[in-house]
Amino acid sequence: MKKSSDPRPTRSRGSLREQWRHAWHNCLQDLLLQPVATFLTVLVIAIALTLPGVCYLGWKNASLAADQWYPEPEITVYLQKTLTDPQAQAVADQLRQLPGASKLTYLSRADSLNEFRQWSGFSDALDMLNDNPLPAVAIIRPQGEFASEPGLSTLRDKLAAQQGVSEAKLDNTWLDRLTALTELVAQAALWMATLMLCAVFLIIGNSVRLNIFNRRDSIEVMKLIGATDGFILRPFLYGGALLGLAGGLLAWLLDSIIIWRLQLQVDKVMQVFGTSFTLRGPGLEEVLLLLIVSGMIGWCAAWLATVRHLREFAPK
Repeated sequence: MKKSSDPRPTRSRGSLREQWRHAWHNCLQDLLLQPVATFLTVLVIAIALTLPGVCYLGWKNASLAADQWYPEPEITVYLQKTLTDPQAQAVADQLRQLPGASKLTYLSRADSLNEFRQWSGFSDALDMLNDNPLPAVAIIRPQGEFASEPGLSTLRDKLAAQQGVSEAKLDNTWLDRLTALTELVAQAALWMATLMLCAVFLIIGNSVRLNIFNRRDSIEVMKLIGATDGFILRPFLYGGALLGLAGGLLAWLLDSIIIWRLQLQVDKVMQVFGTSFTLRGPGLEEVLLLLIVSGMIGWCAAWLATVRHLREFAPK
């Protein structure tokens, strides 16, 4: 005779499904019972998340614009004046073999004088000179890891140490300014995000706390009949996560609208300068990160608020 199967796993799965259904039902009921209050809470959360999002998108687009418009960094290497043209060419060929210096433009002493003559406007004065005062020059556009700090400074020092080189000059003033500006925007976005995430945490926690007090009588009844804290806690956790997710979705929508409106103004400015630039909105990975973070904040805020106040409720 076959043994009957144990019904406990089936009852357990059915019980979990029933608890899950009950939790979602209570969660949605609490949110829809006061639709105006729920919408205002979601709107405040969205605004709080939009502010750091706009700062981040500003930093992101500033970096993209810099990559598009700012020139590549250059290192100007002045060769010794005592070198003959063949010797200077040989030194330039040696410099080209260094890592990161393959993109090299060589100007002989005569080329340097002609270029200076063209843009300086002192052609007549230069004709009066007996000797060419300008050295041969090698202009290098660093490649790979040497195209940004600290590789730029390292490459400049290597070039300056080569035989036949008089001086290696790195004109990175624009790069320093750009780096300082982008770091400033990044720090502002970071601090803004930290403060706004704390605000979202407090907003969701306060909203859940109000729901707990509104349902105080039912919570005490559930405790009286033996409901576990986990069973009571679950609807509030779902509600907090839903508030966070809804706020994150609305924040993404607001960020996209702001970028779209700013693009119209950017297009007008770009027409004046005769160029074009397309603002980048939040990408898929960034949107997913926003939703995950906002949902986790909602869950954690709801858990903290609920656990704290459940301890104060005792069945009468």
